[in-house]
Amino acid sequence: MNLFVGIGTISGAYENGRVLKFTLSIRQEKPCHVPCVIFDPNDEVKKFVQRLKSSKQVVWLQGKVASYEFEYKKKTIRKIDVVVHPRNIKPI
Repeated sequence: MNLFVGIGTISGAYENGRVLKFTLSIRQEKPCHVPCVIFDPNDEVKKFVQRLKSSKQVVWLQGKVASYEFEYKKKTIRKIDVVVHPRNIKPI
């Protein structure tokens, strides 16, 4: 199962076409920054994520882990994102 569940704050949110990308910053002994993505967000979701980012409110988040790879300058690059559905972001 490729399920991710995390608690942290949202940082680095930006929109790229029909994709909203942000980072879930998890505080622990060694800080962890989890790249997250929401596909086709509506204006309400965009405002919600921006509000959470600016308030630094702690959120609970659930999503699917998606890995992919591509070629760049003759090197294979591997990336991992958490694909989040907006209803799976809860302020706590």
